Amino acid sequence: MESETTQEIGMSKRITDYYSLRESIPNLVAERIGEPERWLDIGCGMGGSIRKSLERFPGAAFTLVDPSEDNLSVAKDSIGDWQGCEFIRSTSDALRLEDGSFDVISCILSHHYYSDMDLKLEAVRNCFRMLRSGGVFITVEHTRYDSSQPEKDAEWVDYMRGMGLEEESIKEMLDRRGTFYYPLTEEEHICLMEKAGFCDIQVFWRTCSDIGLVATKR
Repeated sequence: MESETTQEIGMSKRITDYYSLRESIPNLVAERIGEPERWLDIGCGMGGSIRKSLERFPGAAFTLVDPSEDNLSVAKDSIGDWQGCEFIRSTSDALRLEDGSFDVISCILSHHYYSDMDLKLEAVRNCFRMLRSGGVFITVEHTRYDSSQPEKDAEWVDYMRGMGLEEESIKEMLDRRGTFYYPLTEEEHICLMEKAGFCDIQVFWRTCSDIGLVATKR
């Protein structure tokens, strides 16, 4: 597996505590179900967010999905010839893999691109369908704070500046909200997951800009 990609470095400057997040995901899976056999990562991008999980569970079969052929090409190169790793081009809502066939499904910074709430719900329901009973669903998305958004944005800007991101790029991240990605509040995230059928929904990671939730399929 190759060293850190340009995308990973870029995400670490934009996603608060990105490296800590990557470490927390495989730890969460180990605590919940031990050693997974099959893991589906939807919206894998260039492979950076799933890297630590691949290293933690070398015996698991990973399926990495992304709608961008360019992203998948970079992911294949950066991850390398990883045993049991499959790559599929698809969106989350359109993916048609076998019912109940995965122990873990992760969607890291992918579902917030859905502007249509019905389609977003369909995407989460599709994840529920493909997850086995007792399996773990992990999602991390940009989030929105109804009452304290200015304070959270100021904290986020301070983080990005501290990571050396240029002012133009910081402005771009803020301007993309509601035009390129469509964040939900914590309550809206939980409601969406409940509608999809998930239970035991918990927040495992929260920052000024993002939220991570874990849920179980019974």
